[in-house]
Amino acid sequence: MYNTPIAVLGGGNGGHTMAADLTLAGYKVNFYEHPRFAEGFARVLETQVVKMTGIGRTGEARLNLATTDMGEALAGVELINVVLPAFGQELFFEELMPHLKDGQIVVVWAGDFGSLRLDAMLKERGIGKDITIVETNTLPYGTRLSGPGEVNLVLAAPKVLVSALPASKTESVLPVLEELWPGIMEPAVNVLMANLCNPNPICHPPGSLLNVGRIQYSGGDFRMYSEGITEAVARVIRSLYDETAALGRALGFEVLQYEDRDFRTPGTIMAVAFQAPFNTLKIIGDIVGPKSIHDRYIIEDLPYGLVPMSQLGDKLGVETPLMDAIVTMGSYVCDIDFWKEGRTLEELGVADMSKEELLAYVNG
Repeated sequence: MYNTPIAVLGGGNGGHTMAADLTLAGYKVNFYEHPRFAEGFARVLETQVVKMTGIGRTGEARLNLATTDMGEALAGVELINVVLPAFGQELFFEELMPHLKDGQIVVVWAGDFGSLRLDAMLKERGIGKDITIVETNTLPYGTRLSGPGEVNLVLAAPKVLVSALPASKTESVLPVLEELWPGIMEPAVNVLMANLCNPNPICHPPGSLLNVGRIQYSGGDFRMYSEGITEAVARVIRSLYDETAALGRALGFEVLQYEDRDFRTPGTIMAVAFQAPFNTLKIIGDIVGPKSIHDRYIIEDLPYGLVPMSQLGDKLGVETPLMDAIVTMGSYVCDIDFWKEGRTLEELGVADMSKEELLAYVNG
């Protein structure tokens, strides 16, 4: 069993669930939230407990440590899990980098190219620690906070793709993750494949933007999967997936494959990526959201998912007209220029690389 403390960074839905799940499995977990968000983390700081309900392990998980001090969180830690929306990653990376030590593993969960961004930031600051950066295509959990220090797990991922940066290191880190999440971890070709297999940027933007009137009219009383994924919206999701698949082929791999029928349900491919013990479509359909036009379904998945993918298309000579249209439309809807505010290839440190140089970088 993994004996040293495991760090979980990020006090949102996924962070609470991972901290509780690993604690209930018998591991020592140091759970960190940034001081900026300490108010919402107060219950966990006070009790040092996260309560988990739903499927899988349940109960009160008494943490090894809950803290807003990054130094405390990483003391004696070999495995660091960064579990938060992509728009918060850089804030946490800034806190994380000064405390990194040789030999540590940093896993960016559902990274939205976060592994590339962290590597670029380390290089920009001249931090040459011998660490292994890892990225996954999704979290193992479909989950929501149900109250302060309480989380409800309703769905689980039957498969999580994982790659180190570079991919030549994946084989050495995979056994660590397989111990913690047995039976679901599978190697991706590289971190680019892990990113292109993230279902969120494929499903969330069409389902949100094509229902923006309903979201605003209802004041957020909206369930995207049961109300918003009609046959027409599902066709858009399928076409966006096809553009993503074309990017993968241009990079020399196939993205995760789905049956045509998987796109023809209200749950679309999200009902394949996440499943419940019974009646997955109803569970997914009952999920409330997005609640506003500034929900992460838009302000995360467009600028941090689709923008870098579109720019990859430009580099590779792969046309992505639908992807481009969604980013542009979302920019007008939110009154935010996602093309300027999004995660660019320049920020990822790969803008000037040729295709061959890019593949050498991510493959090793």
